[in-house]
Amino acid sequence: MRVVTTWLLGTALLLCARPLWAKTEVFSKGSKELKVVITEDMAQRELEADSLRKAREFDAAIEGYQGLIDECQADERFSPQAQLSLKVYYINKIALCYRAKGDYQKALEQYEAILAIGEEQPSEEVVTSALLAMGRLALTFGRCDGVAQVFESRKQHLPDELLMLLGDIYQKAGRDSQARQTYLEVLESHLGPRQEGRVVIGCYGVPPEQRQPLEQEALQRAEDLASGLEKLAEEGNPQAQLVLGELAWEQGDYNKALAQFQKAWTLSPQDPLIGLQIARTFIALNSNEEALNRLKQIGPLLNGPGELLELATAYQLAGDPAGARTVLQKLVAEHPDSPEAREAHLRLQLIDRSAP
Repeated sequence: MRVVTTWLLGTALLLCARPLWAKTEVFSKGSKELKVVITEDMAQRELEADSLRKAREFDAAIEGYQGLIDECQADERFSPQAQLSLKVYYINKIALCYRAKGDYQKALEQYEAILAIGEEQPSEEVVTSALLAMGRLALTFGRCDGVAQVFESRKQHLPDELLMLLGDIYQKAGRDSQARQTYLEVLESHLGPRQEGRVVIGCYGVPPEQRQPLEQEALQRAEDLASGLEKLAEEGNPQAQLVLGELAWEQGDYNKALAQFQKAWTLSPQDPLIGLQIARTFIALNSNEEALNRLKQIGPLLNGPGELLELATAYQLAGDPAGARTVLQKLVAEHPDSPEAREAHLRLQLIDRSAP
């Protein structure tokens, strides 16, 4: 038995050679797996086409794969989904033939056909694989402008990997400003959600498991939460001061929030996360120089992978990509196996590619 595995239409496609009389069977495992059993004759013809491709007899190999496509499309034993899966599978092999023989326009046309199938279904996996193949073909052999247009028409729905590939295509085509803008857009999407054309700055807050009892105590001290928190803050409770800052932040009063966070820093000057929130507040107030001064002050005190990633984010938002790069490099060096290190690797690529 010969088994070929690939990912098609959101499923794992298994093609298994069985005797001639074997009936086509489709097995489902949840919604993730599709098994298509093909006859011994089809499996043998596929092997022959593969051998022809390896022998560089590309026209004969293409004819063989096309014959298999025609047969499976006409065979009513295959479900419509199985027919499309097989069609994509063999079209990919035809594209390999055209690439190997140097007919890159024909190869591109095969990937465009796969893209159309993926959008008809629809199937995110098929669309992504087709666009990746088209983009890599454009980078290797040219045809950049035409492929860029295909990406641009779908830009709103492209994942990071494809957006970065679009940036590479722009760069290959000599469209450097568009490449840089694309890399920056991907980078900014990792810094936080956007609102009214700018990244929304996050607010460092007291964890819910600590904030709830703190608010209960505050309400015991006064009729309203703010008054109770102010009494606790006057008694030297930095967390109460932080929550007051959060409340002001949530109302969009960043000047008041800054004043509250600075009071919290006075009460707990060894807490670098409070200093980080002060820097964030300066960024929200468009006071980047003050933000950078604060980040340089607290940077040596932040060492965990999550803390370093937040520090790098603040540097980037304050307009200092060099500072962000330094922190990200430290994160990768000191915490190489952390999830944050993977994110840091991606951001480092984007910072370097988007540099003027």
